[in-house]
Amino acid sequence: MFTLNDEELALSEAVDRFARERLAPAMPAFLRDHLFPADLVSEFGRLGYLGTAYDPDYGGAGLGTRGAAIVAEVLARIEPSFAAIYLCNSAPTSLIARFGSHELKSEWLTAVCEGRMIGSFGVTEPHGGSDVANIRTRAVRDGGDWVLNGSKIFSTNGGTSLHGFSSIVAVTDPDKGPKGLTCFVVPVGTPGFSVGKPSRKIGWRFADSVELYLENVRIPDRHRVGEEGDGLKQILSVLSIGRILVAATGLGLARRAIDLAKAHGRDRKLFGKSILAQPGLAFPLADILTKIHAAELMVRHSATLVDEGRPFRNETSKTKLFASELAVEAALKAIQVHGGYGVFEEFPVSGLLGEAKVLEIVEGTSEIQRMVIARELLD
Repeated sequence: MFTLNDEELALSEAVDRFARERLAPAMPAFLRDHLFPADLVSEFGRLGYLGTAYDPDYGGAGLGTRGAAIVAEVLARIEPSFAAIYLCNSAPTSLIARFGSHELKSEWLTAVCEGRMIGSFGVTEPHGGSDVANIRTRAVRDGGDWVLNGSKIFSTNGGTSLHGFSSIVAVTDPDKGPKGLTCFVVPVGTPGFSVGKPSRKIGWRFADSVELYLENVRIPDRHRVGEEGDGLKQILSVLSIGRILVAATGLGLARRAIDLAKAHGRDRKLFGKSILAQPGLAFPLADILTKIHAAELMVRHSATLVDEGRPFRNETSKTKLFASELAVEAALKAIQVHGGYGVFEEFPVSGLLGEAKVLEIVEGTSEIQRMVIARELLD
């Protein structure tokens, strides 16, 4: 369970090669100007990496959540913002892959696996935050169609040149509360479906996050994902899987932080010896190395549970909580190793804290994860 098989090792090496040879040289310009790297994302998709997790019948590689976690971790060790684009495409695509009809998969899942487009997730609303059961976006039947009205926020990948669709959750039966939610696929270009402008963020700096607007958006019933009323169950499942990819991104970011700390600190002297030999820095870094090992085991275990069809929700919450908070801790310590240099934008380590902090918030905040985990105390 905890060691990579030959296919997974080959995947890790291939993604690492792409990240070092193609991403690393280009990233500074995109980060500086907060520009979505469309050509690189398109190239990444054409190589098949967007379809790593999915069914080969629809163009995927069939490597499941374990494979997807490997991709996210390797990307984050080179550039966490690019890993964010990957993991945020995973949620809307996984919704279709897990719950969509053959027709939806053939059209939209195949398009993602072939690298022709990416998707965005439309769940969070301005008033609701983490309370997905309090969604206000409405979908009303009109003959063989649905008409959607509402808005979503923080939809990463929306509005980019590769944005092909958004997965939208809406209320279809207000009288049923959380059981009255249904998910839909809304193609970009559908009349009434529009996207706001991205705002600059402290992390995920070129992974555009936008507001989605739905004004009398009419879509056919075949764009409904699964059964009417299954939306909440579907969202919770997809978000739980997404937490593994957030954790894998946090793991990769923590490793990047250690890489940068070692590269900077190895040749810097303090009181006659390397600063990495000073207990005040060496011991906290040793703790981070230990936690990196633990996070790696947690990510692989949680991903294996998903791929084997075993219960996974609590384990993914623990994994996401641990790895995202580790990412923040590692970023802070790597900046400290750099001393005054750590706060200057010319040094890559300066951007890690913002990138790490986002991970504590997306796919359910740390507080939400603790709420989920704490329920075990009442079982």
